[in-house]
Amino acid sequence: MKLLYVLVLMAVCRSAAGSIDEMKRLYSDLFGNYSTKIRPVYNQSQHVDVHSRFSLLAITEVDQVRQILHSYVLMDLTWRDEFLTWKPEEYNGISSIHPPLTDIWRPKLIVPVSVEDRDVFKDETSSITVNSDGTVTWLPGANFASGCKLDMTLFPFDVQTCQFRFLPVSYNSNELKMVSSLISANTQAYTENGEWSLTASRAYTTERTFVDSTFSFLYVDIDLERRPMFFVFNVILPVVVLSFLNIFVFSLPCDCGEKVSYAITCLLSLTVFMSIVSELLPKSSDNIPMVTLYLTCLLGISVLSVVATILIVMKDRVKVNKENQQSPLFVIPRLCFLPFRGSRRRVWGEVQRDCKTDGSAGNWNSNGKVLEGQSSSGGYCVTADSLCMVIFTALWMIVSVGFLIQITQ
Repeated sequence: MKLLYVLVLMAVCRSAAGSIDEMKRLYSDLFGNYSTKIRPVYNQSQHVDVHSRFSLLAITEVDQVRQILHSYVLMDLTWRDEFLTWKPEEYNGISSIHPPLTDIWRPKLIVPVSVEDRDVFKDETSSITVNSDGTVTWLPGANFASGCKLDMTLFPFDVQTCQFRFLPVSYNSNELKMVSSLISANTQAYTENGEWSLTASRAYTTERTFVDSTFSFLYVDIDLERRPMFFVFNVILPVVVLSFLNIFVFSLPCDCGEKVSYAITCLLSLTVFMSIVSELLPKSSDNIPMVTLYLTCLLGISVLSVVATILIVMKDRVKVNKENQQSPLFVIPRLCFLPFRGSRRRVWGEVQRDCKTDGSAGNWNSNGKVLEGQSSSGGYCVTADSLCMVIFTALWMIVSVGFLIQITQ
């Protein structure tokens, strides 16, 4: 029994030693006269087809101010090396090897629009496999920092398209051609981003001419849709509420002492939110975001309301009637064809109480009788506060509705 164990152990050791010897002989035969400077085709007039699979693993950050897309990408590059072929049966069944990256010819790809090092696939720890039929598979990965021009017109309801470009260095299209194995990016291992959602992608190759040479490019376009709810609930909604509260400054009486301070407080709050939004937007004038225009209009309405409030307070300090109420600007006659039960007596009494002055509404006597110049149908007394409140409410609604219409389109 012990003799059987010894024989099996000797056979295993001999097989392992034979495999090591065959592997050494295979490397010696393949790389003895191999040069990484020569394209791996016997007929140098032919081009090498490099098949690529672009895999997007994660989007780490979208720098909106500098307009840079940070992402992690894994490439699957495959080509045929005619110098690295063998018959597995002649080498103890060895069908694939994993040589060092520096010992084999590889297509050197750069990213022309990278804001950092353009040679992003210079990592020497990536995996490479050579099969017996000469098929070489290289799996490089890198953290990308590529430029991406952002259109912020519909911010924060925008959809951005970013593009990855890959160019093989030192070889024109007659020597090396890029071939996309997929029509879109591979997103099976993609990790969702909290701010952006990946909606679509496209992968294709094209040839572009520079000076006198034509090069084969690999393009990958990805569509990113912003998740707007965080910005809506933290910026837009508070601004809309503050601007709406600013209108109610005209409902405060002038003698309360807080009318102007209330308007200025709302103005300062809108200014703070404007500064927050400006920090999130790129420093570019190519396209102005609609949200910036909207907030600017609200800020302008707030400024005008502060000015109107100051003028109303100044007017009230100069003209104060005996009842310490605001004097009316004018009286709107009540239309005679809109009779309501009890409305005439009520409106008549209000006009008699609040508008007991000499003006455009007519002349009054002590008995409340209408003298010449006043219609017997009565009228509605309009003060500066009520007029401004109607005007600014209409402006606020026009600006807000217009913004919603532009965003939904």
